[in-house]
Order: sequence, then C-alpha cells, then structure tokens
Amino acid sequence: MQQGSICRKSTLLPIILLLYVPVHVSAHANALPQAVVAAHTIFIENETGFSELQYTAMLELNKWGRFELADSREKADLVMVLSSGTHVHAIPDGQFPRTTGLNAFSEDTVPKGHTRIALVDPKSGATLWSDLHKTESGKVKNGHLLDGLREAFDDYDKGKNRK
Repeated sequence: MQQGSICRKSTLLPIILLLYVPVHVSAHANALPQAVVAAHTIFIENETGFSELQYTAMLELNKWGRFELADSREKADLVMVLSSGTHVHAIPDGQFPRTTGLNAFSEDTVPKGHTRIALVDPKSGATLWSDLHKTESGKVKNGHLLDGLREAFDDYDKGKNRK
C-alpha cells in the first residue's frame, strides 16, 4: 500500500511542476503593459530633490537607446517619475498640513534609502510600472538606477520570443 502511495506522489510531482512553469513564465513575461512596450518617447520628472538622480536616469536612457527623451510631458509617450521618501509640497497661505485626507502622505511611501522609478501615462496619470532601487542621497547603490526596467524589458522580450 505504501509503494502505491509513493508511486502516485512521484507521478504527480512532475505534472504539478509542468503546470506551474508555463503559468509562472507567462505571468512574468507580461509584467510590462503594452503602453510601456509601445512607447518611444519618455519625459523625466524628478521629485527626489537630487538632480544627480535625474542626470543618472538621462545618461542610462541615452546609453540604452530604448527611448528618446522628450522635451515636455505633453510630447512624451511615458513619464518616468523619480521619487523618494522625502517630498516637499507647497501649501497655500493660511492652510496647514493635514495628517489625513488630501495633504496626507500614504503609508506606502518610498522606504528610506530608496528611489521609486515609476512609468506613468502622461494623459491619465496612471502608474503603468514601478520599481524601487537603493539610493543614498543622489547616489545609486548596487548597479544602475534603471536595472529593474531593463530587466523587465528583457523578460518581456524573452517571453515574446517563446510564443
């Protein structure tokens, strides 16, 4: 009786693995929305307060060659928003910052020591893709600022070639 049980388990394991792998590859390959893949121009908005990070993003984008830098948000297919855990917002005279509501910061802010790289639709403002990268002030730690984006495109291209 135990041999039959072991035999069934050893037969089911490869079947389960075969079912899992295509689903995993397919889900990973579709991580980039079509709007990101089809984009040709990109505009950078730097909300970090460190011009070095914007300069680094511009250099990496130019070297990569996947996107052309746009002069304005209106001329871009995508907006790359660089943001960190420190934000400064202007509040009109006579008003005070609120801890809830419109002026409040959400709990899912960027962790200290990181920069969020988000690709945003310039018309709707919807975030299409985002990644976090370790930074310290205006310096990039461990690799390049846009490594996550290049990896997402590589994964997309690999998944497209398998179909």
